[in-house]
Amino acid sequence: MEDIIRIATRNSPLALIQAKKVEAILKQDAKIKVKPMTSSGDKVSDKIFKQHGGKGLFIKELEDSLLKKETDIAVHSLKDVPAEINSKFDIATISNRENPSDALVSEKYKSVYDLPKNAIIGTSSPRRTAMLKNISNEFRIINLRGNVQTRLKKMKERGVDGIILAAAGLHRLSMQDKIKQYIETDDFVPSAGQGILCVEYLKTNKLIKKILKKYNIGIVERCAKEERDFIKQIGGDCMSPIGVYASIKNQKIKVKAFVSSLDGQKHIMAAYECGTDENINIGKHLAKIFISQGARKLLK
Repeated sequence: MEDIIRIATRNSPLALIQAKKVEAILKQDAKIKVKPMTSSGDKVSDKIFKQHGGKGLFIKELEDSLLKKETDIAVHSLKDVPAEINSKFDIATISNRENPSDALVSEKYKSVYDLPKNAIIGTSSPRRTAMLKNISNEFRIINLRGNVQTRLKKMKERGVDGIILAAAGLHRLSMQDKIKQYIETDDFVPSAGQGILCVEYLKTNKLIKKILKKYNIGIVERCAKEERDFIKQIGGDCMSPIGVYASIKNQKIKVKAFVSSLDGQKHIMAAYECGTDENINIGKHLAKIFISQGARKLLK
């Protein structure tokens, strides 16, 4: 690797900003070279995307570049990384977690609860779709994929009443002025890892592992692990209507989760809390409770 760290990133505006953020952190350790690339997730049709469960399509080319030793690390939004990754890789969280909430962007309405029953809402997320259906089964949900700028453009062109996006992404793009509502995480349980940046690297790259360890934030890493362990135990993927959010406060860790049927008609929502020093894998523990209540059947 010499004295250069080569960063693999998607070439969307948001992904490039995220890569630059990691570059700013690591530049004191080495010279940085950012290598943008187009991912399968950016190119494939909606049908193919769904057939693959979205699993790994946003990171495939980046992982390939790591395997070929063309790059040293890949920067991702953790919510785009499958809970199960190739055993040759490891991931590290880097920097503090940003706002984990979902956000409403609308030119007409200030809140999802102000939307009329027959409102047209854009999202490509089964999780967000299911949660919106919990508010009103009469909402008309249309599939909007693409980067943030593309979705905002489609919202105007198609006369959509509102779209739901990750607040963290809008903040990173300095587009927080577009946000009409930060939806409470108790109402809209976020996707696992939402608001967290992560770095993926080959396990054999000991130097990178040593460098990244300096920037590890224990609270962020613990919450990310519990959320991803919940997803692993349940057996969901990026296209499953599952939300899970872990938070730590006053030496207590709380994990809240949501699992829904694909049509949004049935769901389970529950939380579990314990001390941070208790020897409990709270993500797996909560997942087992959900499974006992029929969560896996809901996902079929």
